[in-house]
Amino acid sequence: MPVATLITSSAEAEGLIRWSMLFALAYEKARLVVFYPPSMTEEVVQGHIDLWKTEGHDVVPELQILPIDASPDRDAVLEQIDKNGISLLMVGQNRSDDSDPEIRRLCRELFDLAPCNAVAIRLGARRLEECDAVLIPSSGGPHSKVALRLGSRVAKRFKGKITALFIELGIGDEDGKAVGMRILNRVLDDAGIDRLEKEHVAQEVVVADKVLEGLREAASAGSYDLILIGASNSTTVKRKLFGSVPDGLLEGEEASTIAVIRKQRSMHHRLKQRLERFMTLRIPQLTREERIELFEKLQTNSRWSFDFLALMALATGIASLGLIQDSAAVVIGAMLVAPLMTPLLGSGLALVQGNLPLMRTCLRAIVLGFLAALAIGTLMGFLAPLSTLTSELASRGGPNLLDFGVAALSGIAASYCIARPGLSSALAGVAIAAALVPPIATVGISLALQEWSNASGAALLFATNVVAIILASALNFFANGVRGQGTGNGSLWVRRTVICLFISVSILIVPLTSVLISKKSSSREDLKSALIANLQEAGFPTTEDDVTVEKVDREGKWIHVVYRIIADEMPDLEVANKTARSIEKQPDISEADIEIVTDLRISSSSTKTKAAN
Repeated sequence: MPVATLITSSAEAEGLIRWSMLFALAYEKARLVVFYPPSMTEEVVQGHIDLWKTEGHDVVPELQILPIDASPDRDAVLEQIDKNGISLLMVGQNRSDDSDPEIRRLCRELFDLAPCNAVAIRLGARRLEECDAVLIPSSGGPHSKVALRLGSRVAKRFKGKITALFIELGIGDEDGKAVGMRILNRVLDDAGIDRLEKEHVAQEVVVADKVLEGLREAASAGSYDLILIGASNSTTVKRKLFGSVPDGLLEGEEASTIAVIRKQRSMHHRLKQRLERFMTLRIPQLTREERIELFEKLQTNSRWSFDFLALMALATGIASLGLIQDSAAVVIGAMLVAPLMTPLLGSGLALVQGNLPLMRTCLRAIVLGFLAALAIGTLMGFLAPLSTLTSELASRGGPNLLDFGVAALSGIAASYCIARPGLSSALAGVAIAAALVPPIATVGISLALQEWSNASGAALLFATNVVAIILASALNFFANGVRGQGTGNGSLWVRRTVICLFISVSILIVPLTSVLISKKSSSREDLKSALIANLQEAGFPTTEDDVTVEKVDREGKWIHVVYRIIADEMPDLEVANKTARSIEKQPDISEADIEIVTDLRISSSSTKTKAAN
């Protein structure tokens, strides 16, 4: 098992090397990688290793000694850990006078980010010769199970003993110990520790009011070389290595060494780290000042306020009038006024940061903004002199998968522009592309006109825009260097929210895809039916099997159609003209270009008849 240790100062070099030797030798075919700071030399490190050999330790793991730069690169060390396949990383946590603050910072970051099991160790005053006794508090969590496995290997290798400790709270002494022993037995079984091997496993239950009091009582009652505690992150390490209990245990010449161990990160976490390093190397990352400015900008402008309400009301009013007048230019103007894009981008930033207060602020603005716009749109629908839907209203009632793509790309573009001060001028174009307020106004007007299908379609378009923009902006912020802590309860709500958003995407994709497919197929079928009707009216005995729609190109209100037919003769120009006119009856088509390719049954040659209007 490859083990690595990072020495923070010359004062703790000997102790760290001895403990890393011990951990490495607990496994067969062990290998040890030693990282040393600029204040030391390779010769000094080698001297401590030679001293270990001269004290009767015949077996020494395969060694590799690597320097760390004065300005340590965390990613470079993580790359070395990956390259060497390290399974256990040990970092020092003693606060000695000659330790470099940058190296201490590196130790904290590596403890949190290293993909392997990680141990943060605070050396006691006792000089390590061998490890005879290890105390391991065991509550059943994943980190305490890793501690039990490591301690068991060390005890077996050096013929020592581990004491698995369970601290029972809030139950009387006699019943508490019985309950605690049952739980401890289950924990040892789950960790794969054979409790029947009495020579190296002991069990102890302490009944106490507080966990720290129970740990102090158990540690003070025995003489332990090492107290090994499971923990999840560097914040917990600080409390457990430098709290009141460790200070009491580390007094005197025979003070124990205390270590905190964290289990290896999951495959998901390791893939995320590799993705982070990949993007860091290839995408320009935001500076600290740019990240602060971005957060301040989105936090300030995402709040629900009178200004936000006023802009939403004005934007919805303008959009409603544009939709009623069937004026695309007016609708575009409303898109520029609407402030709804900012809280959507803020939600994406909150997801990446794990910032729950910011997420709540943004969601409040999004929900209240939607309700205000819906109310205004519905009111405008009741007041409007409309009996049927205009083309602008109808066009927003049938969203498809392409609209999802537009929203996602708009979210990326908007988040990229708002994070880069020099690109803020492009935000207006992004706002036009995203089109957030017009779909809400369409929902309100359609409800007033009792056009339920169009209202549901416009609501689907708005939901598509919201989900796509939040996810896309979060992805872009992450790629540009915005990172969260990724630990604790903060990451739990982030994971749940991301899962919900992806589930929403999966649900939305079904109707969006079906609309896209149905539009494509129905369009071709309608065009095919128009040609067959015109051919039969002109005296051509044509069936559905004789006609194929080969090409349909749409650009705005212009359409180009290519038909292929099997016939005894070539149809005249009038057939193509009739077909063009039948297509023009569709409300959104003003110009048609019809091309008919005829496969003659007699000569098997092809000719073309073309009509353009």
